[in-house]
Amino acid sequence: MRTLALIRWELVQAARAAAPHVALTLAGLASTGLVAGGVFLLDLWSPFPATVNTVTTVVRTSSSTAPALSSVIGEHRGGVAYFVLLVWFTIIAVIVGPALTAGALVRDRQSGRLDRLLADASRSDAVVLAKLCAGLVPLLLVLAGGSPSLSFAWLVGGLASQEAVAGGLVLLATIVLIVAVALVCSAAATTEVAALVSSYLVLGTILVGPLVGGAALVLAGLRAPASALLAVDPLVALLSAQSRLASGLAGTVLADLLSPRQALAIGKTTAPMWAADVLLYLVVASVLVWLASVIVEPLHPVKTWRLRRSDGEGR
Repeated sequence: MRTLALIRWELVQAARAAAPHVALTLAGLASTGLVAGGVFLLDLWSPFPATVNTVTTVVRTSSSTAPALSSVIGEHRGGVAYFVLLVWFTIIAVIVGPALTAGALVRDRQSGRLDRLLADASRSDAVVLAKLCAGLVPLLLVLAGGSPSLSFAWLVGGLASQEAVAGGLVLLATIVLIVAVALVCSAAATTEVAALVSSYLVLGTILVGPLVGGAALVLAGLRAPASALLAVDPLVALLSAQSRLASGLAGTVLADLLSPRQALAIGKTTAPMWAADVLLYLVVASVLVWLASVIVEPLHPVKTWRLRRSDGEGR
């Protein structure tokens, strides 16, 4: 009951703050602008005609590959739009998530409230769980403000419902990971600025690191390790969730740059790679939340095991 009361109190405090409301408004306006830009581009260019216009020429790298890429985009136009929107929501989450969460434990530690919370809750994991919910719920509401823009993907057509659900699950797991990273940075940092900067650095590494490392491995001729590294990137996982689009892109010029795994073989069982990524993100997030609880609790059993061991040997 104490844990539920603590979570409720944290959510009420988060709702009273101005930052979530400002972020909600900006996310809604930006998502609307993104959809308006998509409608404008559709008015300028359609991949369905056989003739190649100026926009196709910009994408083209050779006369043999440009029509294939154009046809794939045309066939999976809804999937492309959905993927772009999910990437956009991921970027919003990376920007807004640390801003809402990174300073939570730092502020409580500086004001002395963290010690009172630990004493009242008697469990550090309950305090950290409350902080996780206080950062996760406002961030989800911010993203929900822009979610109507997802209807644009169904408007242009070509999006399968099961692939849309898979992409949504990958995005949700990525959001949980983002908040967990910001929370553990808040637990380890001594100032809000340090917590915010370290959160952005870690999240930037998670999003961009596998892409850069995978590209370097591809250039070195190590395609198998590159494929495995690319598969764990959240942005690539969003693409892998749409198997038809990913398979279509594999036959274009992008195959030389982006060739992630589509499935994970476990014995005789094969699981889609996006599902493995979702499980991986949630496991990592759980470990980070546990690590944050260890950091904030001065007398956590992990920190005092040597003392307890020496005390037991002394007896």
